[in-house]
Amino acid sequence: MIWISTKDSIFIRACKGMEVERHPVWFMRQAGRYLPEYGRIKGSRNILEVQKDPEASSEITVLPVRKLGVDAAILYSDIMVPVSASGFGIRIEENIGPVAERQLYSEEQIGGFKDFECESDAPYVIGNIKRTKEKLPDNLPLIGFSAAPFTLMSYLFEGKPSRTFERCRNIMKNDPDLWNGSMSLASELITSYLKSQLKAGVDAIQLFDSWAGFLSDEEYSKNALPYTKKIFASLPDNLVKIHFSSRNSGLLGRFAETGCNVLSVDHATDMRSTYETFGGRLAVQGNLDPDVARVGGNAMEIQTASILDSMDGVNGFIFNLGHGVLKDTNPDSLRTIVKQVKSRES
Repeated sequence: MIWISTKDSIFIRACKGMEVERHPVWFMRQAGRYLPEYGRIKGSRNILEVQKDPEASSEITVLPVRKLGVDAAILYSDIMVPVSASGFGIRIEENIGPVAERQLYSEEQIGGFKDFECESDAPYVIGNIKRTKEKLPDNLPLIGFSAAPFTLMSYLFEGKPSRTFERCRNIMKNDPDLWNGSMSLASELITSYLKSQLKAGVDAIQLFDSWAGFLSDEEYSKNALPYTKKIFASLPDNLVKIHFSSRNSGLLGRFAETGCNVLSVDHATDMRSTYETFGGRLAVQGNLDPDVARVGGNAMEIQTASILDSMDGVNGFIFNLGHGVLKDTNPDSLRTIVKQVKSRES
């Protein structure tokens, strides 16, 4: 038997643009509520409560590997874990998302960000990673993650999920000291959090800047990009660093400046042209519409084939969805996608 390390896995090689025998495949939000087993493990607990049970969290993390046959696992966690562990009041509301107990009005409210240490403040994350690595096959990489600063802070400034980001924009314009000070603290928190994940054993990281695509080029370039660049620059050069945002077609050039080496592309963006725009300098990930995966059937297989056809011959491509798996997606549909991707030679 030939032993293959995670650094030689098909996922890591594709992320680095190396030669692969086929395209790797995994799904954002694959460790989640669409799986019947997830509900049984989670029980009546919310996600922040389940986080504090490393055995349960690690079981949820490895479920998709066992059930779907994907080429990478992603840590079962939530982007608000370090915020909550730092003492800022956060709750996760069903069908809404993160809700702050009170909106952020001063840097002093997030003073705990300065002192955050994952090993002492959120040791359960470390426990999840270590247990997961014990359960995964030796050649199966584990992806760690965090929110990027803008997405993370948008929940605190707005108090809940938003599609207009009115208060964020107001603070950017009228109180730049508060904005820049808070974003700097968020950058330090995220950097510390990701370095702890790496030390514990994750093989790659993904920054979710899910809402950055709602900003204009000027807003993003001035108020978000510098902080994301700082995080990526603080991480090892040889590390796989993935950047994701929805609605990203208008800011792809800016996202390419973050220091990532993989761009995760939403379903409204053309994969091949994105890859060619950056001359193969960056790998690309995506981008089947999650709703198509939810519906399943022949239409899903046709669209999956279309993406695979468009990326034929490209080594630096990782098949994924354009966003996370929807909760009412049939696991059999995802299994079908995995088999379809694996049946294609690159």
